[in-house]
Amino acid sequence: MLRKIFYYLRLISIVFFVIFACLLLDVVLDCGVFGISFLVMCILFVLINMFTLLSRKDIYKDLISYNLISTALTFYLGLIVIKLYTDYRINSLMYNINYDYFKTNFIIIDLVILGIILNTLFIYFWDIKKED
Repeated sequence: MLRKIFYYLRLISIVFFVIFACLLLDVVLDCGVFGISFLVMCILFVLINMFTLLSRKDIYKDLISYNLISTALTFYLGLIVIKLYTDYRINSLMYNINYDYFKTNFIIIDLVILGIILNTLFIYFWDIKKED
């Protein structure tokens, strides 16, 4: 029961991840190379999650830690969006965005997504080897 809850929570969090990434699009495009790498990793993150859905392997449903990491990543991105819209957009009409903050967080998110992708592929091939 708990495994299914975390699995469906991950699926819902992927939708929020895409929404948060779209809300950050202005900042992402202004960050140059860091923003482009963030967009590429976001696309890969969505694709790898689609892969886990289409593969229909139960191992992705059973691993609570795997589902929690994806949910935590979405929560982290949500905190960045909240900071953008509360600190910079509401307080002043002429806001100055500290792009170093976003660049640093984009690097952190890129590394976490890379870890999730590698973990997903490892789990997939390990499960195939175990079935043989």
